[in-house]
Amino acid sequence: MKAQKMKTATHIFARRLAMTLLAIFATMPLWAQLSGKGTADSPYLINNAGDWKTFTDNVNNGIGTSAYYKLTSDIALGTKDEPLNTVVGTDNKFFRGNFDGDYHTIIIIMDRKEKYAAPFGVTDGATISNLKVTGTITTTNKFAGGIIAYANNKSGKSTNLINCRSSIHIICDGIETVITHKPYDCTHGGLVGQNETGTLNFENCIFDGWIKDFSDEKRANKCTGFVAWVNNTVNYTNCVMAGTLDVKPNDDDLKNSMANYHRLANNAKAYFHGNCYYLVDYTYPGLAEQGVQAYTEAPENTISGVYNAENKTYYVPGAVIDNDVVTFYGWTLTKGTDYVVGKVSTSADNKMVYKGINNFGGAYAKDVPPTYQINVTTWDASTKTGWYAISSPVDGQTFATTNHLTLAAKHNIYRYDEEQRMWQEYRNEANLFDSFENGRGYIYRTEENGGTIGFNGETNSGDVKCALSYNEKTDHMSGLNLIGNPYTHDIYKSVAIPNDMLSNGYCYLTVNGTWVYKADTESIPAGTAVMVQATAESKGDRTIILKDTDKAPTSKRGGDEIWFTINNQEYSDVAHVEFGEGLGFNKINHQNDEAPMLYVKHNGEKFASANLNEETQVFDLSFEAKTMGKYTLSFNADGSFDYLHLIDRMTGEDVDMLIEDEYSFISSDNDNADRFIVKMSNNATSNYSVTDVFAWQSGNEIVVKGEGELQVFDMAGRLTTSATIRGEETINGLSNGVYVFRMIGNEVKTQKVVVR
Repeated sequence: MKAQKMKTATHIFARRLAMTLLAIFATMPLWAQLSGKGTADSPYLINNAGDWKTFTDNVNNGIGTSAYYKLTSDIALGTKDEPLNTVVGTDNKFFRGNFDGDYHTIIIIMDRKEKYAAPFGVTDGATISNLKVTGTITTTNKFAGGIIAYANNKSGKSTNLINCRSSIHIICDGIETVITHKPYDCTHGGLVGQNETGTLNFENCIFDGWIKDFSDEKRANKCTGFVAWVNNTVNYTNCVMAGTLDVKPNDDDLKNSMANYHRLANNAKAYFHGNCYYLVDYTYPGLAEQGVQAYTEAPENTISGVYNAENKTYYVPGAVIDNDVVTFYGWTLTKGTDYVVGKVSTSADNKMVYKGINNFGGAYAKDVPPTYQINVTTWDASTKTGWYAISSPVDGQTFATTNHLTLAAKHNIYRYDEEQRMWQEYRNEANLFDSFENGRGYIYRTEENGGTIGFNGETNSGDVKCALSYNEKTDHMSGLNLIGNPYTHDIYKSVAIPNDMLSNGYCYLTVNGTWVYKADTESIPAGTAVMVQATAESKGDRTIILKDTDKAPTSKRGGDEIWFTINNQEYSDVAHVEFGEGLGFNKINHQNDEAPMLYVKHNGEKFASANLNEETQVFDLSFEAKTMGKYTLSFNADGSFDYLHLIDRMTGEDVDMLIEDEYSFISSDNDNADRFIVKMSNNATSNYSVTDVFAWQSGNEIVVKGEGELQVFDMAGRLTTSATIRGEETINGLSNGVYVFRMIGNEVKTQKVVVR
């Protein structure tokens, strides 16, 4: 009888939950909305990753499949911990629309076990233009592509890629055999996986990424630079295959493992128009020539794109120069890194004459562009001031000879004096310095909206020495040094910048004038600078050697950690806590007085990143609003916490950080900075444990403690898991999401659990 009542109670609970959710969903629109009308004149706008998800969901539900879309900014899709696994367009719902990338970049991290691994899954007569895709795609199935996985073209129409650039990295060493007589068949292309029917057109497209099988046996096969398999017709106009293919080599048994541009079915046709180039010839014997090999010396009278492959440098003509800006197939290039100017002729009026594909460029009277440029293209809309931490890749570059470096009126450059703990201003300090010191960083402040700074001369290569300063007579803020990336490529702290004299992490200056703490695993872009903190333990000579390498750290540091981020409509700030040995990183005052400050108070000091004892159960999280408004504090905990709560001392609000992702509140510049306290434990005997919490996430497992029958429901009211619990047990098989846990024992307990 008791069991019958338990079953009835269960059914009532599930039914009520389902009815409640149904009532909520009934008040929602049939599909999520995007800005715009979806027409050619007013396309739907993709502003961020959330809009991309809406775009994906709508198309895959048959909504807006033939509409017009436009990307308004660079967006990142997926992370290392939560990679993307969805695509736009399926076997049943093709994407047939127009997508204009507006010369923005999609940075994608995808891990997909199903077929069709690409931003766009299946297309039919679609047009995708002005788009760059970079990042990593990991897949174990067929039909991966940098932009489109499968151009079905069932309607007989053409799929078109115009001004598209794929710098994608496709990892295929885990490829599984789908068809028995075609073992480890990838059918991966740098831009498109397969063209099934109709016509596939590429115009002004580049593949400069790679497709690799990292296993020793290299079983993955049938991979190409542009489209892995063509069943009907493909056209190329002014395209460049500059990518790397590193899979099973071509041999007598597998003659069509790799090819520069494509592999063709027996009756398929391929046509090349204009000038199409490749760097390395991957095609197998007997296949028709695919394009023309790029030059190994820069052609005269050209501005050529520069590419490297197999320890050789190749030059591809076709760049355009206009008002000191050089573009290649629509994409802005950086001198020295992306392009070079070949020996030039001059016309009768002393104008330099450039030639390229279809005579792009013509005559232009300006000087030869600088060796290397960095962008300072945005500024803060409220203060009308942009802040940039910059570095020169040219040793000894003077301010006077640096292109577009404006140092007058409301523009200036600063360096940091660690011993005096102050910023030295170039304009107001009687010009104590007038050039870029190799390896040192500088702050550039400007009220101009947009532009570039150009450096002239030979760029750094090899090691660069940089002297650190640590004034032992000053207080806890000692050791701050602004270090510049002296190379024309990204570098990483702890690899290119050794960590033996420095605290973990660094602070990066945003255009809004805020110093944001970052982990060593995040790259330091070329031409930028970061604030590091020298340690008191470093004795004697504090010269560090910067290494010319873009190698990333092999892994992040171990141990539990918590990241806090505060946001309002204009600004963002970060605080970080880790548990274990270390000195931490002191909080730096922002360059912008109106930006909020978030930091951890510990032993009387303010930390952007605090190292706390592993036995810590409570610490202070401080916040200075600077201006009145609504703020949102979000948190991301990584570790074996079984209790983690944020207490708002002002309102008394108690937030369970293992369930909630964020907390919103109102604050003003008059509020007490010591507003928040964080309580935690890493074991079940915490002084702060609460009786109604019987389920929690520990690492990748869900732990349940109690006696009785456990039922787990998803947010649609469906029973996903049931189990008998006797003590403390782990629950497996739950994907990311929100669930309702119900324990039926001597009493009935219900708890929401967020699985990450």
